[in-house]
Parts: sequence; C-alpha cells; structure tokens
Amino acid sequence: MPELSDFQIQTMPGLFAWYARTPRQMAFRAASRPEADAWQVALRARVTQLLGGWPEERCPLDPQVLDLSEEGPVALSMALIQTQPGEYLPFYVLRPAHVAPPYRPVIAIHGHGRAAPHLLAGIAQGPEEQAALAQYHYDYARQIANRGYLVFVPFLRGTAERGDTPGEARSAEYSPCYATSLRALLCGKTLAGLRVWDIIRLVDYVETLPDVTAGKLGCVGLSGGGMITLFAAALEPRISAAVVSGYFSSFRASIMASPHCACNYIPGLLEIAEMVDLAGLIAPRPLLIETGRQDPLFPTTAALEAFETLQAIYACFDAEAAVAIAPFDGGHRWDGVRVYPWLESVL
Repeated sequence: MPELSDFQIQTMPGLFAWYARTPRQMAFRAASRPEADAWQVALRARVTQLLGGWPEERCPLDPQVLDLSEEGPVALSMALIQTQPGEYLPFYVLRPAHVAPPYRPVIAIHGHGRAAPHLLAGIAQGPEEQAALAQYHYDYARQIANRGYLVFVPFLRGTAERGDTPGEARSAEYSPCYATSLRALLCGKTLAGLRVWDIIRLVDYVETLPDVTAGKLGCVGLSGGGMITLFAAALEPRISAAVVSGYFSSFRASIMASPHCACNYIPGLLEIAEMVDLAGLIAPRPLLIETGRQDPLFPTTAALEAFETLQAIYACFDAEAAVAIAPFDGGHRWDGVRVYPWLESVL
C-alpha cells in the first residue's frame, strides 16, 4: 500500500520545475540595436502593466517644505510633494554647504525598516539604530551629500512614518509593509508600483529646481531600495545613472528561493522576464551593481552569472563600459568603495 511520503505534496518543487521548463516570454533576444530598442519599449510597457500601471494624469506636485532645517556641513531639511491626488511623499533633502550650485542631484532610496529613511540621512536614535547604521553602512545618503551632491531621500510607502496602520499591532510576520502589499493586490496594484510612481514624481520635482544640473540624475539604493532603484531606472529614462546594491542577482536565486516581504513579489513577472532583463532596460545608461560575497539573500554567484547576460545586453547598445559590477567581502549591506568614484565619473 502506498504511503503519503511516496507522493510529492509540496508546492515549491512544482514551481521550480515550472521555472526551469518555461522560457521568459520577453527575455532579451535582440540581435541588433533597433531590435534592442523595440524590446525595451515593449518590456517597459508590460512591466508597468504588471506593477499596476500609472495614473492617467499627473496631479500638481504642490511642493511643501517643513520647518526641519539643520545647518552644518550638510544642511538637512524635509519636503513633501503630491504624487497622487491627496497623497503626499515626504523626503529628506541633504544639501552640501561646501559646494555652490548648480548641484548634482541624487535620489537615495532606503530598504526595509522603521527608521530606514532616517538612517540614510545619518539620523540614528538609540543603540539599536546606531548598530544598524554601522552594520549596513546605512548613512550612504549623507556620505554622498558629503561628497558634494544634492541628495533626496524619499520615505517609501509602507515604511517609517508611512507604515503605521492605526489599530494594528506590528510584528515581523505582519508588518505594515507586508499588509499594505497584500491590500494593494486586492486593488489591482502593487506596493512596488506605487513606490516606483512616487520616485517618478520625485524626478518630476527635481526637474523643476533651478539649482540642479540639468540632464544628470543619479539613483542609488540598498536591498529593497536597490529593488526600487532597479525598477525606477528601468522605467524612467530621466534617471541617468543608477547604483543597485544588495539586490541584483536573479529572482530564482533570491526572491523565489527564500522568504521575503510581500512587497518584493510582482504577479506574473517571471512569465515574461528575469531580473537581468529589467536591468537591461537601463541600457545604455551607466549602471553599477554592488554585491556582497557573503550576502545570504541575493547571492553573488547568481549576480555574477546574470551580469554576463547583462554585459551582452549593454554590448548590443555599444555601451559595454557603462555597466560594472563590484563584488566585495561582506554580507547584505552597502559598501560604497567603488560607488563614490564611479558617481564622480558619471554625474
């Protein structure tokens, strides 16, 4: 008589088998620049659709500045813009005092964590936050501002002050980010898509500023911030250079292989493309990838393998020199050693 153990009753083996036998429908296959250009247009449109799409019209930005200014080598302030009717995006602005305008603008995006945007700006309250800042090198927005850039740190939806849901207890299993992700799916949206739209509207705002260098805009991020940097740069050509840290590998080796927050999952994405294809939408613009050799979440081995494909995509755009990868000895954190001189070369 057969026993229960004789049968495959788990789900993941079947999903992994599906992935192995199913080609990504819109993976990069171009053999010429015109074909590559057409591929980018088509894939951008499809990814935008899977993210939940964009509003039909852009509402007024209605910029507001809060009374939060701090003076010093880097002046810190906070502002807000309206990204959808009645919905505002708060963000820090870090302005270097030792540099005269026009400033080179950079959007620095944080990952998960209640205090994440504050840590990017170098604000750590208490020993726990100070330890996180040191462990992950999390003040990279301030580090970039120290080098003369005008840095914008948006507060991602579902995190920090944008993450509290009244009456609901916080827990590792049911964080506001996780809960918001699931509720967005019920509305045909994704939290990732809402976050990317916020970044696109922040780009709109940066373009209105008279004291920034026109046509140059960097975007950098670690972990979940690396995810939003990758998607935003892929879908918004006005981002002229991007740094993706602690994220680039493959969906199969990372998001599909181990538990992650629900905000990482885009329904149907693996039917059409892998992570390297999304990165290929940034070509021929400069892209630098950081990967920690001891990162357990986004393996360097998968990153290096995907990078070979990414180099081929950039080669199709005659832009092999515009893409680089920087492995470093360390875990899931920001490194920055190659980032800062690289930014100097591209912005």
